Amino acid sequence: MPRRSFFTPRNDKDDKHHTRSFYLTSANLSWQTSSSQPNHMTIYPEKKFAASTIEVNYAEGPNNGPPLVLIHGVGGRWANWSAVIDDFAKDWHVYAVDLRGHGDSGRTPNRYRFIDYPIEIVEFLRNVIGEPAFLVGHSLGAVTAAGVSAVTPDQVAAAVLEDPPLYVEQTSQFQATYDIRMKNLSVSETAVELRKIDTSSSNESIAKRAVSVAKVDPEVWAFPGDGQLAESWDPDAVLSEIKTPVLLMQASTDMGAALSDSEATKADDLLINGRYVKWDDVGHGMHDAQPERFVELVNTFLTQILRKQAKT
Repeated sequence: MPRRSFFTPRNDKDDKHHTRSFYLTSANLSWQTSSSQPNHMTIYPEKKFAASTIEVNYAEGPNNGPPLVLIHGVGGRWANWSAVIDDFAKDWHVYAVDLRGHGDSGRTPNRYRFIDYPIEIVEFLRNVIGEPAFLVGHSLGAVTAAGVSAVTPDQVAAAVLEDPPLYVEQTSQFQATYDIRMKNLSVSETAVELRKIDTSSSNESIAKRAVSVAKVDPEVWAFPGDGQLAESWDPDAVLSEIKTPVLLMQASTDMGAALSDSEATKADDLLINGRYVKWDDVGHGMHDAQPERFVELVNTFLTQILRKQAKT
């Protein structure tokens, strides 16, 4: 029997998801990079995978354990995990991917909806990793991880969803970044423009974010702003379809969380095998703000999954 589709068009008149806009501030915009990141990160070789749609760029760590796939948020790239990737690489075989239209992965014009991003990740799991992997996604990457977990349960051992904007339809605050990207500036020029709209982040943060912004397909920024991002996306159906263990992480609602308390409760209720954690003292960029705490929580959760699997 075919798996039921959760990529169904929305009917605004019958919408029961109580969707909202995720309002970004200069503080949580800096999730892409952070002054808390280490000054030196291990150099990870970057490789290419030819998916059926595009060429996917990814970084790979040493084979120190089960496969762990890191999926960044909107406007980012694999290196946005620099605050935690070295610690994860000690116990896992880390793969950090660039999503479509991001970093050095290929572009897919007019295909930057929530439902589009999982396509290459599904192929990556099947053709590059070839065994059930553990997924850790942030923001857009967490939404992507949820979609992948729903459609390919045989390839996902467990998933960590870091503050996913599951119920967001429009994020007009990306307009400023979109306008900057459309100018086709150099990285240094992009940093100057980013500083104008973000006066609170460190110079290091601005400089690193400028690299990510300069690499992103401009259309990536347009989709959240005009509401296309959540087109045909049914979060309730996706969450209900996930059978693998999931750790759902919510940031502080006072510091720019992508999930409201009611949405987080709803998502947790829909997950068949889920665990829910909220950090009241951290904003949207949880792994950047408190990397050691993040790694400890994720490792504890995933290790418990491994132990249970070993007993079966």
